[in-house]
Amino acid sequence: MNKLFTLMVLVALVGCAEKKTLTAEEQWKGYCTSVGNAANTIMYDRQNAIDKAAALEHAGKIEDETTKTFILDIIEQVYAFPLAEINADPDASRKQFKQKTIEKCLATPHDKMPDYKPF
Repeated sequence: MNKLFTLMVLVALVGCAEKKTLTAEEQWKGYCTSVGNAANTIMYDRQNAIDKAAALEHAGKIEDETTKTFILDIIEQVYAFPLAEINADPDASRKQFKQKTIEKCLATPHDKMPDYKPF
């Protein structure tokens, strides 16, 4: 019984330990993952008949300029695809576009972290 209590205390302490601070590159990778998730969502919306005007209206509410630039570019790219092409294999289209967006984001030079909410 005593060993079980000790083990529970140890697990609680490990769980409450301070998380390590992310490096700038780790933060940027997390940001790019969020941008990729947004690309996936925008593609999904396009596949489900959300029109471009509604997407642009929603994107217009984004306050951070870096994020807004990425999102507006994603919207332009997604709505340039023929609907029949992206609906041929919807899951594969979203997955491929998300991955390309993440790679493009990671390759983008940056000097500061954007102020964003993870998608």
